[in-house]
Amino acid sequence: MSGMENLSEDMERAAQIIGALGDDSQQCLALNVESSYFFGTEVCGVVPYALAGRRSMSQGNPACHAEDMGRLLDEYLAFCQERGYRAVFNSVSADVADLLRERNFCVLQYGEEAILDLNSYSLSGREKGALRRNVAKLNRAGTTLEEYCPETARDLSLEKKLFELEEQWFADKKLKLTYSIGGLQFEKTYGRRYFVTRDAEGQILTALSFLPYRQGSAYCVDVMYRKLDGPTGAMEHAIISAAMKMRDEGLKEVSLNIAPLAGIDTTRPDTCRTEKLMDEIFNNMDFGYDFKNLYRFKSKFDPNVWKTRYLVYDRRIPLVRLATSITNTKGAADVGLYMRYKRFFVSLLLFPNRYREYPK
Repeated sequence: MSGMENLSEDMERAAQIIGALGDDSQQCLALNVESSYFFGTEVCGVVPYALAGRRSMSQGNPACHAEDMGRLLDEYLAFCQERGYRAVFNSVSADVADLLRERNFCVLQYGEEAILDLNSYSLSGREKGALRRNVAKLNRAGTTLEEYCPETARDLSLEKKLFELEEQWFADKKLKLTYSIGGLQFEKTYGRRYFVTRDAEGQILTALSFLPYRQGSAYCVDVMYRKLDGPTGAMEHAIISAAMKMRDEGLKEVSLNIAPLAGIDTTRPDTCRTEKLMDEIFNNMDFGYDFKNLYRFKSKFDPNVWKTRYLVYDRRIPLVRLATSITNTKGAADVGLYMRYKRFFVSLLLFPNRYREYPK
């Protein structure tokens, strides 16, 4: 059996476990060709991971029954120890972070997940005034939302246009978070839902995909691409239109995914040096992936739930390596990215006052 066939079988097995036991918005992100999968032997569960050098990166909570989480983590950590991997758990929930803290891992506040609780979310209120006006403006201009279902009716012409939109989007962004962002994946969707918005002339303005969690009662934004010269508010219109469609179908919530490095409270007495440095990255760095503007974008929706997420990692991992790893699993080979972080940290240590006064 070829390596690709093994990978495909592992992905299918992981998808089945996540579909049955997963309750975390981040778990389906790992169902891609860049992931490997650790399966529990004593308990039913899976930990998807990707390697960045010798660092084993996982995204979101492991998938298993809640009462089995500690045993699954112990199995996975033993697996990493045997192979010389240093484990990093990105964007986990507070309960998983607590279990790993008990196992002597470093735990840092990593970011905030923006969630629309569809039972109570609406566009009313002063905070959503600009959002409401943008959505209404696009509606008046004839912008429409359509759902694309490749599992039942493939449209290769549409897919070609969406791949072209994807290529333009990342060419503009320069940097892609390769293990924490998925892709279009039309060949194997794993329950994804795809939405496209068009202007009055039928031109594509945006493309969205949503990943299921909680057995399909909730969805998390994964892919967000927009036409670079499209109208202001096109993406906001697309997300709200898709979320309201799902609300009308009786779904529980839509996650706008995680705003990395947002919400770190550096005024806490127990704030550690690494959290302060992550806060400096959030406020001062933009190497193709602008964490601060991503948070601002999600804040436009005035989510009615913000859920704190945590970064948990092996204490032996150097800070610069950790920074490149959580930005890009290819960070071990990305010399340019590595040197940018290293220069930033050295500059911060030598000239701390340069970065102290910034607007929150």
